Amino acid sequence: MAPLGTLSSSVLLATILYVLSFIIPASPLDSTPPHNNKPNTDLETLLCLKIHLSGPSGLLASWKNDSLQYCSWAGVSCNKSRVVALDLESFELSGQIPACIANLTFLARIHFPNNQISGQIPRELGQLNRLRYLNLSSNDLSGLIPETLSSCSLLQIVDLGTLTYLGLGRNNLVGGIPYNIGYTLPSIQTLIFQGNQLQGEIPASLLNATNLIVLDLKYNAFHGIVPSLGSLHNLVQLDLGMNQFEAGDWSFLSSLANCTQLVQLFLSANKIQGRLPSSIGDLPKSLEVLLLSANNISGTIPPEIGYLTNLTTLYMEMNQFTGGLPDTIGKLSRLSALSLSQNQLSGQIPLSIGKENNLNGEIPGTLGQCKALNNLNLSCNNFNGSLQKDLLSFNTLSEGFDLSHNQLSGPIPQEIGDLINVDTLNISNNLLSGQIPTTLGKCVHLEFLHMEGNLLDGRIPECFTTLRGMIELDLSRNNLSGEIPALFESLSSLNLLNLSFNNLEGPVPTGGIFQNEGDVLIQVFKLDQPGAPESFLTECEALRNTRHRNLVKVITACSTYDPVGSFIGPRGSIGYIAPEYGFGSKITREGDVYSYGIIILELLTGKRPTDEMFDDGLSLHKFVEKAIPGNITEILDHNIIPKFEDDDTYCNSDLAIVGMMSCIMQLVRLGLSCSVEAPKGRPTMLEVYAEVVAINEKFSLLND
Repeated sequence: MAPLGTLSSSVLLATILYVLSFIIPASPLDSTPPHNNKPNTDLETLLCLKIHLSGPSGLLASWKNDSLQYCSWAGVSCNKSRVVALDLESFELSGQIPACIANLTFLARIHFPNNQISGQIPRELGQLNRLRYLNLSSNDLSGLIPETLSSCSLLQIVDLGTLTYLGLGRNNLVGGIPYNIGYTLPSIQTLIFQGNQLQGEIPASLLNATNLIVLDLKYNAFHGIVPSLGSLHNLVQLDLGMNQFEAGDWSFLSSLANCTQLVQLFLSANKIQGRLPSSIGDLPKSLEVLLLSANNISGTIPPEIGYLTNLTTLYMEMNQFTGGLPDTIGKLSRLSALSLSQNQLSGQIPLSIGKENNLNGEIPGTLGQCKALNNLNLSCNNFNGSLQKDLLSFNTLSEGFDLSHNQLSGPIPQEIGDLINVDTLNISNNLLSGQIPTTLGKCVHLEFLHMEGNLLDGRIPECFTTLRGMIELDLSRNNLSGEIPALFESLSSLNLLNLSFNNLEGPVPTGGIFQNEGDVLIQVFKLDQPGAPESFLTECEALRNTRHRNLVKVITACSTYDPVGSFIGPRGSIGYIAPEYGFGSKITREGDVYSYGIIILELLTGKRPTDEMFDDGLSLHKFVEKAIPGNITEILDHNIIPKFEDDDTYCNSDLAIVGMMSCIMQLVRLGLSCSVEAPKGRPTMLEVYAEVVAINEKFSLLND
């Protein structure tokens, strides 16, 4: 990685190419397009394009000025010797689109996605009155969207994000949507401006574009109250996520009842606030995906949400919802993804989910009747009681089952072996006791198993031998005893094995992960316990004579500790040291936690705690705290905020981005909790470790 404040080699090369694109020698073909309709004008125009759009791949090598067979050139399609289509997708082209392209007066299709084309969209495109298809997505275009573009009255589809659409997505365009776009393009069906730097409000004229099927404005800086869009009767997908839209009186929500074909509604990560109205239940019954995450919506969840019986995905996390879940949520029988984390919800999960029973205060076993679920995450709540047998009947679960960070107690039922298709199982950080069930060996698809932070005892079972695909296994912070079984040597896929904070004894195996590049943690020393320094020195001496490359990483504060009880070395750097150190306090774990929190906030914001902006009582901690929750994206380092990748569906893109933003918000809150002024108000280092592991697990699932 290049040092901060410098350009990496790739960025520098891109800058050089960008500058070179501006100093190409002038050509007569750069002049205003002549009103010439002869075929030889098409040949000249193609040669003009070749001058301005070049690439290292040689894909334009067939475009030779001594050839009259231009209709057979790569990417060129003709009709009666006139060029009607240019398909140059992924040609590795750089440079700028020249004005001479308007000489191709019969051009109906321009398909240039996935290149490195820069500069502005030429205004002359508006002269192509036969143009029906324009796709300039995934380039480096900048500047305003030319209003002349809306002069192309036959243009039907504008795709900003995928190859099956036509548009301007994933560029660096600024300004707003042309005010008259809905009048001049009345036939438009798909309009996507995702992933630019566009701002302003949704133009009123867009309500005239009644043929719209897809409207995608996500990941820009649009603002203002969402207008009533009920006139767009054919709308199937509406994506306004990752902007600064507001709800106003929520009348826009009521108007969407007229959009009877609406399937996907994305409103995540805006500035929507206030109580969610009962009109949520008036949304079309066709709705399958509803994303309201990362706003500031408050109040209780309306029971009318149960009317949306075709919902498969409901994301309402990172808001200010209070109260309990309405019983009507049990009517959403098709639901396969539900996220309600990081709210202020209380009470029990309604018994209406699945079939009624008499479970009281526990996670209802009736959840096992939701046969459409493939991923269930109930982590980081206060669920208590035992782990119900019926809850483990999810043989359809394949993507993940997460009950971590609750207060579940009692033994793990043998029925856990019924989760035969799950690849990620996390029951860590509860109060589960007893031995590890041998039936876990039936879960042959398991790749990630986390059981750390419980009260489990007994030996590590031999049934793990059958889990050949295991990648991560964490059994730390339990009361396990006995020897480390040699079975771990045969698990060739294992990359992480954590057995620390147990009562294991005997020899350490020498094969498999113990001799490869995986991470093995077997013991972590606590220097703050009585007799710990002597024990620490004794065990270090033993480790010095141990010949395993990857056996142990000793995590401790020994760099600042010596055997006579004094502390040596600096206590930290300005901006990172805990406030209590200024009053002469000794080095403590709480002080380490404070420094760790400041580092988290620095990584997320790109700002050092010693930045000049932090004066007059403003600190990095307060700077971030003031931005929670509505303005968090404004203070994050722009390299941290998730960007768009090539996705199979817009839905998957939104879910992934919301998931990444959720991980970022968890890190932000962790950094803030670690860096509070009062030492007693900070989490312990073990709690910090558990939270970081949980966030990492959540992020890993997004990349699967």
